[in-house]
Amino acid sequence: MFAIPLKVGRKQRAAIAGSAVSVALATLLATVPLQALAAGKADILFVNGNIVPMTAPDARAQALAVRNGKIIAVGSEAEIQRMRGSATKVVDLHGKTLLPGFIDAHGHITGLAQQADLAALQPPPVGTVKDIASLQGALRQYAQTHPDGWLMGMGYDDAELTERRHPTRQELDAVSADRPIILGHVSGHLAAMNTKALELTGMLHPERDPPGGVIRREADGKTASGVVEESAIFVAYAVTPRPTLEKQIEQLKKAQEIYASNGLTTAQDGASLPETWTLLQAAAKRNALFLDIHALPLMQAWPTGLDQVPFARTYTQHLRAAGVKILADGSPQGRTAWLTHPYHIVPPGRENDYSGYRQIPDDVLQGLLRKAADHDWQVFVHVNGDAAIQQLIDSVRAVGQASGKPLQRTIAIHSQTARVDQLKEMKALDIEPSFFAAHTFYWGDWHREVTLGLPRAEHISPQRDAFDLGLHPTIHNDSPVVPPDMIRLIWSAVTRRTRSNDILGPEERVTPYEALLEVTRNAAYELHEEATKGTLEKGKMADLVILDRDPLAIPPEQLMDVKVSATLKEGQYVYSRP
Repeated sequence: MFAIPLKVGRKQRAAIAGSAVSVALATLLATVPLQALAAGKADILFVNGNIVPMTAPDARAQALAVRNGKIIAVGSEAEIQRMRGSATKVVDLHGKTLLPGFIDAHGHITGLAQQADLAALQPPPVGTVKDIASLQGALRQYAQTHPDGWLMGMGYDDAELTERRHPTRQELDAVSADRPIILGHVSGHLAAMNTKALELTGMLHPERDPPGGVIRREADGKTASGVVEESAIFVAYAVTPRPTLEKQIEQLKKAQEIYASNGLTTAQDGASLPETWTLLQAAAKRNALFLDIHALPLMQAWPTGLDQVPFARTYTQHLRAAGVKILADGSPQGRTAWLTHPYHIVPPGRENDYSGYRQIPDDVLQGLLRKAADHDWQVFVHVNGDAAIQQLIDSVRAVGQASGKPLQRTIAIHSQTARVDQLKEMKALDIEPSFFAAHTFYWGDWHREVTLGLPRAEHISPQRDAFDLGLHPTIHNDSPVVPPDMIRLIWSAVTRRTRSNDILGPEERVTPYEALLEVTRNAAYELHEEATKGTLEKGKMADLVILDRDPLAIPPEQLMDVKVSATLKEGQYVYSRP
C-alpha cells in the first residue's frame, strides 16, 4: 500500500464519548484519585468477566486491576477485590471477555485518514460500487460537494467490477473532461486517471516508464490508457492538492476513532513519507494522538534526512519511529507482485510469461539493509510474490555474511505467496512473516480464478505452515486497503472463507487462539514491544479490548458475530459501543 503524499496538520486530542460496559463514561474517564494511588490500591477493577491473558491457550482469570495505566494484577475475583479502595472504580464485565488490545501488525493509519475526504469507490461489503457506471455515478455525486479542482477517489477494485477491468481515461473523461481525476486502486499500487490528469502530470504521451513503475498504453503504444502502476503513482500524486494542517489532524483523529472501534490500541503508519512523518510529529506535539502509532519511514522516499529521524523503542506522546520500510514488489490482486512463475491469467497487453516485476535491484536492496543494520533500525520489507520473498531472503543472508552489525527481527510484510522452503529459510535468518490474511475473503476467488490459479492460491498467507515451523506470524488488514476490521480478520484467518463462501486452502487454517496470538502477543513480539504489550500480565500497559462474547468458546463460523464492546488505552476508554 502506497501513502498519498501529504502536508502537515494540527489537532486537538479526542476524549471519546459513550458509556463503557455498565459504568458511566464520565466517571470512568475521571482523573485517577490521588488517595487511591497513595494507598497502593487500583484505580480501576474489571470484575465478573472472562479474562483471556493470552499467555497460554488455557489461561483464564476472573478479574484484572489497573493503576496508573498499567496492569497491577490478574487473578480471581477475591484476589482482585483486595485491591479495591474507597476511590477505586469498578467495572462489572457481566461475563464479557477481556483481552489484550489488538495491535496493528501492518497498516497505514495516515492513509485511512486521507481517505476521509476522497470519493469512496469500494465494492461491497465495504462500499456500493459494482461496475463502471456506478463508479461514474459515485464520482458525479462527489463532484457536487467538491465543485472545484481535482476529483480524487479511492478503493475501486477491478476484481469486483462487473467489467473486471480498470476504468479507461475516456470513461473518466465522461464524468469530467475539464477537471483532473485520479482514482486510487484498492491495493494502493495502481491508479486510474482521466486525460486532464495525465496531461497535468506529463504522462499522457510518456517517452518511458519511471523506474519501478508502469504507465499503461493504448493500442498505439504511445498514448497512456489512464492506468498507472507502482512508482508512477508518486508522479501522479506529486501535483495533487494537499489538505490544510488542521484538516489533516482532524482526519487523523477520525482514523484513530475507527481503529479504536475495532479494538485496536496500537496502530502502524507503514510507509511514512517525509510529509506524513512531519504530520505525525505535529499531531503528537499537540497531544492529538490517543493510540500508540509506530511509524516506518519508507527508505526509497527519503533520499536525505533519515538519519535525523529519532528512532526509538519507546513512545513519546504516543508516537515512535519503530523502523524502516522497503518496497520490493507490488500487489498480487493488482498483478504487479513479483512471482517466480507467470500469473495464471496475465493482465491485458502483457506477454504470457509475465510474472510481475521487482521494485528494487539486488545491490540497492542490500545497501539499504546494510544501512539499517549499521543504524540498528528494524527493517520491514513489502514482499508479496515468492520471487520478491526470495530476493529478501538472499539479501538478508548476504548482509549477514558480510562484516558489520546483524539485522534483527526483519519483518516480511504480506508474505502472501511464501513457500514452505522459504519459511524455513526465514526462520534461520530471523525473518518473521506478517500475513495479509484478509486476502482470503476479499480476493480469494480472484486469486483462484485469475491471478494465481490452483494450487498456488490455496497456499496464500500460509499461517499454518508458519506456526508449525516455530515462527511468530502476525496478520493484518493493510488498512486502508480494507477496513481495520479485526474481527473479520480473525475470522478470515480461522475459516479462510472467500466471498463465494469457498474455503481456500483449508490446510492453512489456524485455530481461534492462534489467530488471536497473531493480533496480540505475536504482533507485540514482531514490533519489539513484547515487554509492555501483547498479554495481560503485571507491569504491562493496560491496553485492553472488551468483546461481547468469548471468541474461543464459539464455533469458528460464528466469529463474525463477535462485537467490540469497548477499547481502553492505558486504562482509559477510547471507544465504547453504544
